Amino acid sequence: MRSHKYRRNYNTFFQKHGFDPTKYYRIGRKYHKLLDSWFYENQTWGALQKCWVGYWIARDKCEDFKKIMYAHRIQNLQKELNIEVSEFECLEDVDEEEIKIIEESIQK
Repeated sequence: MRSHKYRRNYNTFFQKHGFDPTKYYRIGRKYHKLLDSWFYENQTWGALQKCWVGYWIARDKCEDFKKIMYAHRIQNLQKELNIEVSEFECLEDVDEEEIKIIEESIQK
């Protein structure tokens, strides 16, 4: 009955009880494999799909900064999943520092 205390703010729960992702790792077809980033493989595939949708929307609306941001995220997720990394024209002339600046400016 006391679990309702922590429903709104999970940070309070984790600060009080601690959180160890390896403790809750489950083996089975439903949970897939735990990656180095501490996310499950199926979660990373979901993030990759959402990034592709964001990239297509940004491409259709001609939003160059968002295109660069999503292309960079797509490449990172593909590297993490050990699949073939896609090439993007918008990333050819862009440095890592410029990508960080673009992501910070979009998130503000």
